[in-house]
Amino acid sequence: MRIIKPGEKLSKKELRYFAKMAGEAYVNDPVHTYATKDPEQRKQFVSHFMMERLNTSNGEDYFYIDDENRGLCVWRKAHNEYGVLDFLKCPDWLYLYLFWPRTLRTLSAYGPLDVHVFDDKTWIISPVFVAPEHQGKGIATALIRKSMEDLSKLGYRFGLEAQDADNVRFYEKLGFRTIQTAEYKKGNIRHYYMVYPDDQTKE
Repeated sequence: MRIIKPGEKLSKKELRYFAKMAGEAYVNDPVHTYATKDPEQRKQFVSHFMMERLNTSNGEDYFYIDDENRGLCVWRKAHNEYGVLDFLKCPDWLYLYLFWPRTLRTLSAYGPLDVHVFDDKTWIISPVFVAPEHQGKGIATALIRKSMEDLSKLGYRFGLEAQDADNVRFYEKLGFRTIQTAEYKKGNIRHYYMVYPDDQTKE
């Protein structure tokens, strides 16, 4: 398993590789399904959107990468919020600008999220994904467990937010629990805030 720590960076080529993978992995995500109706356009848009997210995290956050580059788990400080200006730093910002209505719909669906639900010692998964052809092999589970094992030694707490009920059940199996929800009524999207209890971290 490869680990990229804060202060280290992935190349732009690697970021694009994983952004494309994320576009395929998140194509049926509730937020992106709401914001972009056509599946093929959605896959393309999500790849560019994820390029922004990965580019923003690059050099600041922890990247845990499967040995065969089949999946990626990113951990960032919960209170390190993404802003509109982050899009301007992204190599693909022109694409997002050209499709600004779609970008705005996506951002508005994420609007109810409040990172201050988590305390300032919490790091959150943002994002984790596995190439579709390799899903169901335990890769995401291995990435999350290994990264939590490492980061717990640094005194970090763990959290995440999810929109898909299946993902919520997946994280519950890993020991996370929901502490709060928020709803984007226009898109009928429910956000779940989840944390990993301190007592489990210390076991």
